Amino acid sequence: MTDDALPTMPEVVTYDGLPATAGGAHSLRVKRPADAHERVQRFLAACTVPTEPAQWTFSITADSDLAATERLAAFAAEVLGGPRRTQRVRRDWNVRPDSVPEVLDAIAAESGATTRYGASLATLAQALPVQLVDPSTGEPFDGLSPDAFGGFAVDGYGRLLGASGVRASYGTAGSALSLWLCLPADERLTPAARHVQDHLPFRLSAKHWRRWQPTRARDGYRSSKAPSPLAG
Repeated sequence: MTDDALPTMPEVVTYDGLPATAGGAHSLRVKRPADAHERVQRFLAACTVPTEPAQWTFSITADSDLAATERLAAFAAEVLGGPRRTQRVRRDWNVRPDSVPEVLDAIAAESGATTRYGASLATLAQALPVQLVDPSTGEPFDGLSPDAFGGFAVDGYGRLLGASGVRASYGTAGSALSLWLCLPADERLTPAARHVQDHLPFRLSAKHWRRWQPTRARDGYRSSKAPSPLAG
């Protein structure tokens, strides 16, 4: 089969901010968890459309601050019920959306409490699959969905080309936001990246952009480093 006879496959540009090797997330640069949460919600409202409901998880890490750990565990038992998962060093609870403000207040009450390694003693995590919206229309980008890329899996953690996602962490030692963004690899790229940047409280890294192109056999995708569409 000649190249002309092979199926047409779109390209896409991704932003992985930040991978675990680069610290895992962008700092939200505010002390109060409620303020960090508000910043994330403003970004989501301006730049994304959710594709599924958010998943909320409250976690406590067992560590040397026994008093803070006991207070947080007592709060969780009263408001959230029994833990979803109990491990030797960590307990996790599912959180209903209507309980989020109470959990943020409980975390704020223990502000500064850390593990012996300096991480947050307790965190509220928000995981949400989304689609980016076209700033010119306010609607999800046309042609940017997992189906458009044949359901191609980027890794073994469920990430697919064409599907974006965010994960926020609001903790006693600070708050952060991880981003996996899929942007159109055409003339819409720079306006899309600028729209995202304009609604974030931190600067997107110039080092974590990749362009995904179909393989020569059109049986999958390969990626290469790409310059930031915000450069210059």
